[in-house]
Amino acid sequence: MNDFFYRTESIPKDKLLSLFVESNLERETINDFKSPTHIVLEGSRGSGKSFLMKVAQAELLNSYAEKKILPVYVTFMSSTLIHSQDPNQFFHWMLAKIIKETLKTFQKNGLIVSHYAHSLIASEGNKLEKLIQTFETSYKSPNKDVDTSTLPEISDVMDAIEEICTDNGLERVVYFFDEAAHVFRPEHQRQFFTLFRDFKSPYISCKAAVYPGVTHYGSSFEMTHDAIFKRIERDITSSNYLKEMEEMVLKQGGEIWQKKIGTQKEHFNTLVYAAGGNPRMLLKTLDKCDKINATAVNDVIRNFYRADIWSEHTQLGEKYKGHKAIIDWGRNFIEETVIPSTILKNEKSEIKKTIYFWISKDAPEPVKEALRLLNYTGIIRKLDSGVKATKSKIGDRYEVKYGCILSQLHSPTSVSKEIVPNLKMEFVTEYGQNNSLFTILGVDDIDNLTDVEFLKTLKEQLVKPISTLDLTPWQRAKLNGININTIAELLEVEEAELIEKLYQVGPVRARIMKNSAIAELLETISG
Repeated sequence: MNDFFYRTESIPKDKLLSLFVESNLERETINDFKSPTHIVLEGSRGSGKSFLMKVAQAELLNSYAEKKILPVYVTFMSSTLIHSQDPNQFFHWMLAKIIKETLKTFQKNGLIVSHYAHSLIASEGNKLEKLIQTFETSYKSPNKDVDTSTLPEISDVMDAIEEICTDNGLERVVYFFDEAAHVFRPEHQRQFFTLFRDFKSPYISCKAAVYPGVTHYGSSFEMTHDAIFKRIERDITSSNYLKEMEEMVLKQGGEIWQKKIGTQKEHFNTLVYAAGGNPRMLLKTLDKCDKINATAVNDVIRNFYRADIWSEHTQLGEKYKGHKAIIDWGRNFIEETVIPSTILKNEKSEIKKTIYFWISKDAPEPVKEALRLLNYTGIIRKLDSGVKATKSKIGDRYEVKYGCILSQLHSPTSVSKEIVPNLKMEFVTEYGQNNSLFTILGVDDIDNLTDVEFLKTLKEQLVKPISTLDLTPWQRAKLNGININTIAELLEVEEAELIEKLYQVGPVRARIMKNSAIAELLETISG
């Protein structure tokens, strides 16, 4: 076990920039994050959205004295836990979080807050902290009213920020909203994008990280007018792909992994290709390899891309029972139809190869929903829309995770390098609007959970052991050692208690450990 950093929350601040691998994709994304424009960055789980946000934040802080642009980082990963009677619960909680992080950042950087600005956004005592805590523990007492009378209007917050900027010579404040639209609760997501749209001025720009397939922007948010939309996508056919992904590994693994790869570069490259540009998937599969040789790599690819990745997807149906039918259908469609058809197509063609498929734009809505959820878990990736098929029909083109294709082959290591150079995006398997497979699903198979059902699902997740979380062995052993065995117990423990009870765990390590565990916990609960 090599204990790579799977999650940004696990990385100490002083190591963050040293792990950054500069590439055109990463640099362009970071520059967008530092720009005055509202940005929405979409990427599947583990693609590196949070990491690039943190790098942009660090670079802005390093250049703050010169450029006077101040970053404020706000994470909304605790949104899963909010279950109050307040119809605008998510909006009020977000606003409270924004004010808290803004004041904390201003104070840390020694900014002067005028009496007028202070009167607009500062609450007496710790009322703001208590309000946030009340929302984040509302799943325990969902029928309890939450008093939000102390919260200002968003316009007051913007006025206060403008005054603070002009008084302190700030160019602007850049807000980074991580985990902005994670859970399958469209009403929360619509409230976020309403706030995101309105929270804009010459002194404020906002950046949001979202997931593909499960984000609901609402009718009032127009992407072309209210923000610039970006995707984080690493193309396995790019000439720099192998080099950049290997550098990510060596930044963390150092000489140990340099030696481990050694003369087995082609077998290592098979794992890099299999990950389809997803850093977390690559690191997870590498962690499962005791050695980098054909036998070990082939075994890992079969186990991870046949079982592990699909297990995560199927579990969504247990957490969101209203989506179970389409989640199961989506898995069967990819595993039993798309992948075998893709493999057969490659076997018949000596020159052109494919990992792509095409779906008619007129396919039934449940089919599109099933594909959106597959996109969310990273098993497929939507490449583009409005693509013409062979019969001049219009549809969407998708890419299947290369590892899922390789896992069905006899010897992935012997064929992976032959397929990638010959991939052709126009060489697709096509599924028209009247495909017989689509008739299995009906409109009734899409059923969003009510708040009561969602709360029930949440409580079912909380009683599970922490062994179900993707924690490092060290983290798991430490938590078990102080009798933290369930997800609920982990959620309740305070950082101060970790410091007090765990040997060799100080404030920094406790924060890293808690953040990493909670991020994994809430992603598990949310999906």
